[in-house]
Amino acid sequence: MFLCVCSAFGAQSDGAPQKAANEQVLFGDLPAVEAASLHAQTLAEAPANVSVITAEQIRRYGYRTLAEALASVRGFYVTYDHTYHYVGVRGISPPGDFNTRYLVMLNGHPLTDNIYNANGSFGQDFGLDMDLVERIEIVRGPTSALYGSNGMLANINVVTRSPVDGERMRAAMETDSAGERKLSLSSSLYLGRGANLLVSGSAFNNTGTSFPLDGFDLPPGVTGPVANADGERGYHAFANLIWHNWSFTGYFNSRDKQPPVGVGSSLAGDSAQHVVDGRNLIGANYRRQAGPGEIRWQIYYDQYRYQDHFDYRYDGAIAPVCDFNRGDWLDSKLTYEMPVRHLGILTVGMEGFWDLRAEQYNMEDGSRLDYTNRPDRGAALFAQQEFALSPRWKLSGGVRLDNTRYFGRFISPRVAAVYQSSPGTVYKLVYGRPFRNPSAFEQFYSDGLSYVAAAPLVPELANTFEASMERQVGRGWTFAANAFHYRLDRVIEAVTLDSGAQQYRNAAQDRSTGLELELTGKLWDRVEVSASTALAEAFGGRPAVALANSPRQVSKVRLGVPVFRNRLFFAGALQYISARNAWSGARLGGAPLADFTATARIHSRFDLQAGVRNALDRRYEDPIFLAVDRMRGDGRSAFLRLVWRVWE
Repeated sequence: MFLCVCSAFGAQSDGAPQKAANEQVLFGDLPAVEAASLHAQTLAEAPANVSVITAEQIRRYGYRTLAEALASVRGFYVTYDHTYHYVGVRGISPPGDFNTRYLVMLNGHPLTDNIYNANGSFGQDFGLDMDLVERIEIVRGPTSALYGSNGMLANINVVTRSPVDGERMRAAMETDSAGERKLSLSSSLYLGRGANLLVSGSAFNNTGTSFPLDGFDLPPGVTGPVANADGERGYHAFANLIWHNWSFTGYFNSRDKQPPVGVGSSLAGDSAQHVVDGRNLIGANYRRQAGPGEIRWQIYYDQYRYQDHFDYRYDGAIAPVCDFNRGDWLDSKLTYEMPVRHLGILTVGMEGFWDLRAEQYNMEDGSRLDYTNRPDRGAALFAQQEFALSPRWKLSGGVRLDNTRYFGRFISPRVAAVYQSSPGTVYKLVYGRPFRNPSAFEQFYSDGLSYVAAAPLVPELANTFEASMERQVGRGWTFAANAFHYRLDRVIEAVTLDSGAQQYRNAAQDRSTGLELELTGKLWDRVEVSASTALAEAFGGRPAVALANSPRQVSKVRLGVPVFRNRLFFAGALQYISARNAWSGARLGGAPLADFTATARIHSRFDLQAGVRNALDRRYEDPIFLAVDRMRGDGRSAFLRLVWRVWE
């Protein structure tokens, strides 16, 4: 993915201190980011190595889901078990994990649920249509010093378009050869008296494709491939109202997925199998100048809903089992940012959350079993000071103290040094000590058969070290190199007991060391080029063995060519993920995957987009953690998309 790099210490956003007018953005007109330090910065001054995916890149390269967008980013890779997508980085994405060691945020608000601590919404289960995304900020490395639990490997902040910038009415329709149909509508309106509103809604239905199930435990009467065994349907809804210093957000979605293969000993290809989940929130943000600095306050009500239905075969009989999870919680954050004379920007804040409900139970034969409801609560204090040591040296130091009801206190520091050796070169060194609290599922869930409630767990912790260089080479080209070393201790993993049941324990130590390289620019001032490779060695256990689902190499090349006065844009991408281990120890081969997209402005009000995914139709398998240890990846598929700007 294109690495956005700016000259250090460029202009701040509205409300922040303004830099000198002659400080220019390096490597092009690129957006500032906020996720790295809670205020707007150029990418060179951010105390981390940062990538940005812009709205224009999302449109040109045809990213229809968050998973597709992240799969284009240097060092990231995506695994799909045909129920959820899982994102790996730094060689860490163990099968069975629920995307718990990084944060996904919507306009700075974490989307982590209070049952699984999961950030697992990357397909259509992510409740925001990609047309509404202004940019995606990817902050590599530890962020617990600002955001608390889960900020270990990376922070992915999805920033939505402003209601001021949208079309009065916009419609989009898409279809693909894998059975998907989707319709979305959005509108941006000026309501008067300084109020602007953006509303959007979409509905999708995917009939699925025939899925081979050779070797699986099949329902009675099923002997071969099951038609439409991989379908899903649901809706997305989003609203954002901006009025003076206030911003109000509503985010609602639901998805009903029919997994072709279930968990544990459930039957495969069963048309009765379903997984239904939803992630909803409403929130308010307030922002204004207060004395020499700026105050920000936000409050959110969040909701998580999950239920499934799987049929299990017991002693020749089929027994339906349904699991339910219901989470509701409140959280609020208050920050104050001000310039400190002769030093830099000081940010201080406090945050708190209160679980209203964290229910987990299952239903068998109409009876509710294994009920647990352990609502957590917690509070945090944090501070970050930026030091301008010299025109070339900047130092950023931050620390956060978290205290929760069940998992006690944790102190998370982060220190970053930024050295701008020349207008076109910046070096960064970062150390952090991030953490992850156990989830309610890991700590409390027990069904008496497959899972046993854990003994008291303690937070995972990590010591992380990063060094990066970002350099302009030639006219319009940038080169980035990033080396890292992670030491994860007290890693929570499921241990199989003598009874065959699983119990979560702080049982593992994981290590990951690697190097990422990327070159981006333009050939002949027209052809967009991005090439990257990420090399990682990730080990865990005693004696140390290679982690499951940990490729040693992830390489990517992307080209984009505008033609016909930029009315048509051709894009091609090739990525290679090297061989990986399954949790069973089996070795799964790597594969090159090629994608092609063409985007045409056929009229001032109409865009037409067509694309092919896995164009070479390469067969490959992803390591997963269900009834089997691997799942066949998607074959070749084609899609067609029409965007109609009804009223601009």
